[in-house]
Order: sequence, then C-alpha cells, then structure tokens
Amino acid sequence: MQPPIICGTDLSAASTSALSVACALATQRGDTEVIAVHVIEEDADAHQARLDLDAHIRGANVGAHVRGELVIGPADATLISFAETEHSDLIVIAASSKGTDLGTTAERVVATTRVPVLMVRDPEPLLGFAHGKRPVRVLVGVDESIECELCLQWTHALRQRGPVDVTVGAVYYPDDAAQHYGLVAGTLVDRDPEIERLLARDLLRKFGTSERASARVRRGLGRIGDHVVELANEERAEVIVVGTSQRTGLDRLGSVSSVIVLTAPQSVVCVPPNAQIPTIVPPAWQSALVATDLSAFANRAAAYAFAAIPANGTVHLVHVVDDDAKVDEGDISRQLLALAPTGGTRDVLAHVVRGEDAAIAIAQSAARLGADLICVASHGRSGFTRAIMGSTADKLMRHTRTPVLVLRPG
Repeated sequence: MQPPIICGTDLSAASTSALSVACALATQRGDTEVIAVHVIEEDADAHQARLDLDAHIRGANVGAHVRGELVIGPADATLISFAETEHSDLIVIAASSKGTDLGTTAERVVATTRVPVLMVRDPEPLLGFAHGKRPVRVLVGVDESIECELCLQWTHALRQRGPVDVTVGAVYYPDDAAQHYGLVAGTLVDRDPEIERLLARDLLRKFGTSERASARVRRGLGRIGDHVVELANEERAEVIVVGTSQRTGLDRLGSVSSVIVLTAPQSVVCVPPNAQIPTIVPPAWQSALVATDLSAFANRAAAYAFAAIPANGTVHLVHVVDDDAKVDEGDISRQLLALAPTGGTRDVLAHVVRGEDAAIAIAQSAARLGADLICVASHGRSGFTRAIMGSTADKLMRHTRTPVLVLRPG
C-alpha cells in the first residue's frame, strides 16, 4: 500500500492550491486518499475549525478522496509527527500564505522533518505534469552530500510517473575545483572552461542518464543558494529539488537550502538526509583506475579493476613518480599496459603521473579521468606501495570522492 501524501493546510487560497497539487500527484501514482491536516491551537474552537476544514476540502473541488484531520498543537511539530505516524513519504504545503504564518511553518517543517517536503508556489506546472498534459522542468541542486544522492533518486522516482526535463546543477569555486581535478587554478572571478567541462561530465554521470537531462555549472562568487536559484531561473525550471542538512535548524541549513527555500520563485522539494528514498537508478561503473608501483603484489590490483568494469568500459593504469624523477615513461607505460588481461575488449590506458604526494596524485587523477573506482594494493616493498601503506591509504580515501577498493595481503 502506497504511503499517503500529507497536505498541511491553513484553509487559505494558497493552501487550496497546495491541496490540488497533492491530490493530482496522489491520483497520478494511484493513491487511494490524501490527508489534509489542519493544525489548531489548544484554545481554538475545534467544532468551528472542523466545519471550516470540511468546507475547505469541498471548495478545493479535487478528484481524489481527501480525509480531513484536525489536530491540536504547535503547527510544525504536530504536522511532522502526524506525517511520521501515517508513514507518509511526502508532505505538501503552501510556500506562503497571506494573513497567516503557514509560510514560516513550512520553513520550520523543512528544517526538522524526516519526510520530503514539497513547498508549492506555482501549482500549474505540477498540475499539468500530474494530469499528463505536459512535462515539468526540474533543476536538481547537486553537491557531494548524501542528501544530493537522495535528491537524485527522488527525481528518478518522479520521472517514472511522467515526463520530467531535468537540469542537474552545481556551483563551483575555481580554487577548490582546480585542487579536486589536479589542475592549475585560474583567477577566482573568471570561469574555467576545462573545470566546467569536467564538472558537467561528472554531473550527468552522477545522475545516471542523459535522457531528458542536461548539466549546468556556475562559478560561485557569493552564496551557493543564490546561484542555484539563478541557474533555475535561467533554465526556466518550475521545480527545484534540493537536499537539507538539518544540522542546526533552518537559520543554518548549510545556507544553501535555506536561501532556496526563502527566495526561489519556483516550487521547492526539500529532501532531508534521513528520508527513506528507494534507489531507482543504481550507479553504473564504466571506468576504473589502478594505482601500482609495478611490484608483483601491487600489480594484482589490476585484475580486480578489470573484473569490476564491463567489457565496454575503460581501465586506467597509473604509476606515480616524484616531480623531478628521471624515468623512462615509455618503458613504464609498456609495463602498465602488460597488466591487461589478454583478449579483453576494454579500453586500457597507461598514465605516468608526477607528484610529491602519491595519495593526492591518485585522487586528482581519478577525478580528472572520471574514474568510477580506484583499485590499489595496501602493501608492498618499494616505491609507490611504501607511500600508500598505513596512514597514506587513509589519506587517499579522505581526499577522493571515488570509491576505493583496497587489496590487502594474505
């Protein structure tokens, strides 16, 4: 049985629009009912409030069955508690409401709930999508947090119910991005085309498909949340999907989601870090990076990379040397390529990478090359393997955003 959509209402016109959206989405996904929750204070006239709620539901003129629930208590905490008791997977609420504090309530709900929240500003795009009349344009704000992964899966679930044109957006700061990819940093105010190319590539790979999807990146100069709203406006997005960190309440929601919630002209979906979002599109590994010092044990990591990557994928074989080391790079490349299994169909590329810190050099190479997996051995007798033993292996995992497979000795 599908968990019900909860619609918080203060009986205003804005809440009527939110209820219409909730019912349309519920009908689209085959739900049997929507629960309209009206929260009142202890000293309110409960009988009159019940009559007003029933009249509000009748006046909304929605097709889905709506169950009205009148509850008493603080608006935000009571609504959240009710949604969790009903095991709801979505709270729909108006983003603002004249003459009441529902808008403030919505912001407080976003700050503390474990259930995704849809804050409705313009109902028409969502109604058109839910009724099968048109696609909806969505911008997903992406970073490296777990909330971002949940946002992507929430968006994939939405795409299962109808056409969604997705823009995956991210904001970068040139110095941080250059460090991540191992590139030479430019100025802090100018765009960097190479960084933007790599970021756009990674955004689409993170989303998992390019069907009806595009990537946009923007160089950051101020608050990330402001830039995300700018991207949404430029892409004519009708809904923004963003994660909420919920570390210390709305006034410090990592600044990103709080700014978007408060300033975006679009409807906003806020996905909290502990939301129960099923995986719709699992990650697909297409490339791996093997780091080796060419010792016998370190070379064994290569086999695991070839096992993990499909036949049409790519394996990068990397050997790290000091910046000023005098080596025969051609000979090293030949030794690296000899590690590939015979008769394979994967693309195999050899790289001799220079750097004083092996862990950072590997992490940056993996990011620059777009590797989905890093394979290394944790023990050896010379060169690179000496460097990656112990704390340096930990350093690699701290400096990379890529999954690491560590081959340990018997």
